Amino acid sequence: MDLSAEIDALIDLSLAEDIRSGDITTEALVPLEAKTSAQLFLRQAGVIAGFHILKKVFEKIDPTIIVTFHCTEGVFYKTGTPIATITGNARAILSGERVALNLLQTTSGIASLTAAYVKKVSGYNCAIMDTRKTLPGMRALQKYAVTVGGGKNHRFGLDDRLVIKTNHHAFLTRSPVQAIQEALQKIKTIRSDLPVEIEINEGSLVETILNTDIEAIMLRNMTLEDITKTVKKIRRTNKKVYVESANAITLEIVRAYAATGIDGIALGSLTHPAPALDIGMRLG
Repeated sequence: MDLSAEIDALIDLSLAEDIRSGDITTEALVPLEAKTSAQLFLRQAGVIAGFHILKKVFEKIDPTIIVTFHCTEGVFYKTGTPIATITGNARAILSGERVALNLLQTTSGIASLTAAYVKKVSGYNCAIMDTRKTLPGMRALQKYAVTVGGGKNHRFGLDDRLVIKTNHHAFLTRSPVQAIQEALQKIKTIRSDLPVEIEINEGSLVETILNTDIEAIMLRNMTLEDITKTVKKIRRTNKKVYVESANAITLEIVRAYAATGIDGIALGSLTHPAPALDIGMRLG
């Protein structure tokens, strides 16, 4: 999915929010034509993400500013690593500093956390996926950062994937089996071109689902033992099986989930709350 328009709008909003009617302190103290350079560096080891965002921030303030990158996006670097040099009008650089760092730190923090989870499940065919648990207005930015860290995007919004959640069942027939059949029939009349995924929190519903056209099953808040048993049943078909938990699936236990044979783990903690990687900027 192309997220460039959403990210561009976020940058505009961020600059308007911070600069407002003008950077009055900088305008009072820094000569109009003053030039300078600034170096960005890592104060914390991690994966860098968001170079094009960093560049776009300064281009919007002053198109003559030159941003030179010293490392590669999506790669892990140690503390102290120089990231980029920004050269040009001093007023523009100072005015864009906070927005540029806010966005770069957010994307790099998410990419770093995602990469840590991806590394933990290495050797298993198990994707680390995001959710819709994102900060308002920042979904495109946060989901982009997940991909830089090696993760996968689940649905971007409510209109790009049909997901029957447990909350939907309450508005259907009382019987869980009938509810699943009824839900599938109804949603396929709305968007027959989209894949259908269903969320369940008990393995007893699996047999019913396996006899439908539902393509993916999200196991929610189930124990490792129950997940293992359920996956064995699902593997008789070509359906995908994912896990999501309201309880934190931490780095310490995520590999145990991957070992159950699931296709992916959806983690709201990748983006909500959004972690930040400590990045500094110094002039000269």
